Parts: sequence; C-alpha cells; structure tokens
Amino acid sequence: MNTQVKKTPNASATHSSLTNPSPKSEGNWFAILTVAITAFALVTSEFLPIGVLNSIAQDLDISVGTAGLVITLPGIMGAIAAPVLSVAVKQLDRRKLLIALTAIMVISNFITGIADSFALVLFSRFLLGIAIGGFWATAIALSGRVAPPHLAIAKATAIVMAGVTLATILGVPLGTWLSEWLGWRSAFQSIALIGAVIIALEYKFLPRLAPTSAIRWKDLPALIQNHKARKGLVIILLIGFAHFSSYSYLAPFFKNQAGFDGATIGSLLLIYGVSGFFGNLFAGYSSNINVRYTLAFVAISFIIVFFSFPHFAIHLSSAYVLTALWGFAFGAFPTTANIWMFVHAPEAVEKGMPLFIGIFQLMIAFGSVFGGYVVDHFNANILLYTVVIFVGLALLALFTHSRGLNNPKHNCPVL
Repeated sequence: MNTQVKKTPNASATHSSLTNPSPKSEGNWFAILTVAITAFALVTSEFLPIGVLNSIAQDLDISVGTAGLVITLPGIMGAIAAPVLSVAVKQLDRRKLLIALTAIMVISNFITGIADSFALVLFSRFLLGIAIGGFWATAIALSGRVAPPHLAIAKATAIVMAGVTLATILGVPLGTWLSEWLGWRSAFQSIALIGAVIIALEYKFLPRLAPTSAIRWKDLPALIQNHKARKGLVIILLIGFAHFSSYSYLAPFFKNQAGFDGATIGSLLLIYGVSGFFGNLFAGYSSNINVRYTLAFVAISFIIVFFSFPHFAIHLSSAYVLTALWGFAFGAFPTTANIWMFVHAPEAVEKGMPLFIGIFQLMIAFGSVFGGYVVDHFNANILLYTVVIFVGLALLALFTHSRGLNNPKHNCPVL
C-alpha cells in the first residue's frame, strides 16, 4: 500500500525503512508465514463469538447483550496489554514472547471450548486479551526481522496482515458453520488445535529475535501529542465505535429480526469477509491519493448501511448487498486509519503504535458494551439508528475540524 508524507528527515527515514530490506533480517519465508498464520488464529479467536453469540447466550442461559462481554473483555485486556507489554518486555527474546503469547491463546480457546459456565468463558477471554494486545504491539516491529533478507519491510508486514484478512474471510464464517454442525464449543476447540500446531511452527522456524530498542512509558503518547494524528484519532474512534457497537450483534440481527438460519448467516459473514478484502485493496489505492476523502467515503458507506439495514436487510437479496457494502467499508476502515497516521505523523508511529492499538481495543470493548445495552433494553434496529449519529459526527469533523488535512505531495509507502 502506498501513502504520502512530507519530506522531512523523519519522513525520509520512514520511507527508507519501509521500502528497503531490513539489514538485520534474520528470517525466511517459513518464519514470516508462521507469523501470518499466528495473526490468522488470533483474529479468528477474537471475533469468532460474533458468529456464535446466539448459541452462547442460549446454551449458558444469558441474554445476547450479556454474551457480548466475550467480545468486550478481550478488547479491554488487549488495550492494557499492548502498552504494558511493550514497555515491560525490554530484554526478552521476541521469539520467546511470540511463542508464549500463542500458548496463552491456545489455553484460552481450550478453556472456552470446555467451559460450562459463563464465568469460566469470561476468564478464558480475559487470557485471550493478553495474547491479542501483546501480539499486535510487537507484530509490526517483528515483520521485517522474520522476513527473507531481501524482502522490503512494507511487503513483509503486508504478508503478516494477510493473516488478518484471511481470518475475516474464512476464519469467522467457517467457525460459524462448524458450530452449526458440532456446537459452538467445537469452533474454539478447533482454533486451540490450530494454535498448538502454530507453536510447533514457531519453535522450528522463528529465529532468535533479541530486542533492538526499548519503548519507554513517556514514548507511548507520541501519536496523541501530534495534532494531525489526534484529529484523525477522534474521527477513527467515532466510526470504529459505531461499527463495533453494531457488528458484534450482526448475527443476532439476522436470526432474530430477519429469521435466517445458521447456514445463511454463515454465508452472509463470508460475503462480509470477501468484501472486506476488496475494501482493503481499495483503501490502499485511494488513501494514497487522499486519505481524508477515503475516510469520508467509508463514513458515508456506513451511514447508508446502518440506516438501510432495519428496512431492507430482512430480505435475503438486500441482506447480501448491504452486508457486502458493510464488509467493504470496514475492510477499508482500519487500513485508512493506519495510513492516516503514517501520512500525518510518520515520526511518531513506531513509538505511539502500542497506545494506538490499546485505544483501538478499548473502542472495540466499549462499542460491544454499548451495543449490548441497546440490544437488551431496546432492539437491534434502535442500535443501528443510534450509531448513525456517531458516524455523522465523524463525517462532520472530516469537513470542518479536519478540513485541509490532505496528503502531502511526496509518496511514502506504508503498511
């Protein structure tokens, strides 16, 4: 993906580090693919409950909104773990760290797969949040070092992020279908088994990854202290909050409001994932031209989806169209959010990324809590109408508060 930044000394350094092979690369193709598979398993683990939320609620005799805590809790723990682990694991070999985080993910999914109480499920999701926050706080820095010696860092990170895309396209829909045949616990047990295989791959293929630099507590607010990045963060939080408030309850909407069966819901989630892949490609191209207008397009797409869903998504053909648009918009959203930071604050990205990830995880957590409250006390339709307000505020900010924050003229590829 390409974006643009000003040609300052820091921006030039960012440009060089992203387009040139890492001189300290210690990896190979097997290593970089192993990290990508790890990303696949983690993202699948985090969002798998979305497809089986109805089954969890029914089996454990709780409301759908309460069941949404299985999405909220990992987000909260991820928000804490990302900055804390980034500072705490100063001298630890990153290979050992990645293996340990994967082991935590395996234990978490195994516990979820055998849990007979909601309290035990929540404990397992608490553990998962530690793995998620720790992984994303270190994955970007690791990508260049585990790649083949002559692979550009931007391409190496794109390979790692492909695991995220694959999880969206295949992981959650396949987990949903599997839960229909063998029960919702089987989906988590399957991810635990995949995670065990990943640990073996990490042990065999990952090189020793001694730390090259340390992040201090005072470094973490680097992005927040940049006024251009801060303006973008406000907009990103408004859009992301709206999405995660409603996306967590997408499957319950299809079952309770539209009356679709499990297989149909799985197909709709697959359409969502495939569309997200194309949204990601679109954002990589469009944001290189104008990241602010791209974010505006994303916001407008969300408004169309949220306003139209209660009226039209109860019919199968319309549901496919609107779900595809929703997936396309969200596929473009995190990519555009990431590019905004690289365009407007390239010198602050590396040190500010752990806190940015933490804030993003909090957005997921609080969005899920808000969505659960509205669904439990009102219904999914009211939720969808409500989140239109947040996206509307984001769109207003894009053309007022952030007016004029367009791409500088010099290209700089980013992740």
